[in-house]
Amino acid sequence: MIKLIAPTLAAIGLISAFATTQSDRPRGASKFAEDPRLGEKVDEICFKREIDGFTHTDRDTVVVSAGVSEDYLLELRGPCTNLRHVSSIAIDAPLSCVTRLDSIFVSTSSFSLNDGRSGPQRCTINEIYAWNENAEDETEESESEEETTAP
Repeated sequence: MIKLIAPTLAAIGLISAFATTQSDRPRGASKFAEDPRLGEKVDEICFKREIDGFTHTDRDTVVVSAGVSEDYLLELRGPCTNLRHVSSIAIDAPLSCVTRLDSIFVSTSSFSLNDGRSGPQRCTINEIYAWNENAEDETEESESEEETTAP
């Protein structure tokens, strides 16, 4: 009886410790609160054609490019597990503009959304933020200019 209880209690302790550290980590856009690349919240993204590319993927955020210098951080509702290993993304929106509560489809296949298993994963967009990929460079440049002009 004691042999069964001790491993069970140890497993419960490990699981609760892991759950505590996971919930303490910021999720979504709040991970980027101090990041100069994170811009204002926007209501919609209107694509002229389609997504030009995507970067910075993790369980609940992805940055998509809608044009030459139009990048947006999509915060997703709930974890989107395939997003860590995504090779292709598609937007599911009824119009040419994407808003909150529209969805993206993610697939681990580079060639289509059909990844050969259960198909693409659907992830709901929770919030949309402007994203300036060059903001870090601009911040570093302005800091170095201030240092060189200081007496």
